[in-house]
Amino acid sequence: MNNKIKATLVSLSLLFTSTSYAAMSDIAVCNDCSAQEVKTLIDNETSANIYVVDFVNRTAQKFTSSDENGSQPIAIAMSISELNTINQRYEYRKTHLRALNPSSK
Repeated sequence: MNNKIKATLVSLSLLFTSTSYAAMSDIAVCNDCSAQEVKTLIDNETSANIYVVDFVNRTAQKFTSSDENGSQPIAIAMSISELNTINQRYEYRKTHLRALNPSSK
């Protein structure tokens, strides 16, 4: 009985992890980019949420844009779950990324 519960919990955790992984928006890699290079990179992306990963500085940022106004993408806070998903995706690089807060640069 106890093993059945453990197996069910493991299965559910794998299901939810893969679901969030599949739903992840575009990830753009921009190593040691300036603010202007990051802006150019995210302007070329088409999704509403864009993640910019920098392996040189070991950071990750999340940008969002509203298609209603054609507004410029703005940096927003990244959740722990999103950061963990990105770190899992690039685990083979043996680098642990940290979220860069929108106010810090």
